[in-house]
Amino acid sequence: MNLQQLHYVVALAEAKSFTKAAETSFVVQSALSQQVRKFEEELGVTFFERTTRAVSLTPAGEALLPLVHQVVAGIDQIKVDAQALSGTVTGRLTVGMMEVPSESLDVATLMATFHSRYPDVSVTLRSGGSDVLLTATRDRKLDAAIVGSNVSPASDQLDFTHLFTESLIAVMPRDHPLTRQRAVALTELAALPFIDFPLGYGLRHETDRGFAGVPRRVAFEVTRVDEVVHFVRQNLGVALLPESVARTRADSDSTLALRPVTGVQMHRQVHLVAPRPHLRSAACQAFIACVHDHLATH
Repeated sequence: MNLQQLHYVVALAEAKSFTKAAETSFVVQSALSQQVRKFEEELGVTFFERTTRAVSLTPAGEALLPLVHQVVAGIDQIKVDAQALSGTVTGRLTVGMMEVPSESLDVATLMATFHSRYPDVSVTLRSGGSDVLLTATRDRKLDAAIVGSNVSPASDQLDFTHLFTESLIAVMPRDHPLTRQRAVALTELAALPFIDFPLGYGLRHETDRGFAGVPRRVAFEVTRVDEVVHFVRQNLGVALLPESVARTRADSDSTLALRPVTGVQMHRQVHLVAPRPHLRSAACQAFIACVHDHLATH
């Protein structure tokens, strides 16, 4: 039995597919399958039930998987402690990132700073909605994540650090009748078709909270800020965006108009989420320090 086999077992238990487990483990499927089989033979138990359609844990696998997790976590912690003692930071860092426009957080500059300080750390960025990123961080598939508004900080496994907050503002075509007003009421916006992010995205959490009890129709769901702006420009609906992001777009596009919303306060809150300190890698600790340094100087 070796550490690589344990990692393959964990990957297969999570993916429930040899193909997907091999992809996430950066190994060919035949090699992963062979190592899992050797692991089972050495233990003398069948860990996985294999069918032509799926892979699932056997009762023995269900009972032993928590111990496998403990062993892997323990070895990972040994690596962290060893790096701390040696004063070096190496390895891999995987960070989840919702779409954060550079007006709010300049990710490229942040990563350039991190790389200049820790050139021996390989970095992978994963994008997605806040709910997905939270789950992945909790499941240790991500070392840390930057997530959006209105996520629940209740977790025994994760630390939430508030990074910044900014107001949401209405974005609409400049020739829309509501632009004759200095501000628009929530009920006026609710009568219009909306362009919003899908369920599970931080901004969608916040807009749904703001319109609680006020029916509205989300006509289009898109996943990027630029798509939101383009749909508004085509007069397909109105949207709510963080003020810094919206103003940057409107300053360079005379077809857009911005108006504050009355009747409710809506904000985009951005958090840095990571495992509890004793579960973090040295690279994760270093990244968190870089985030705080970046926000303090930008």
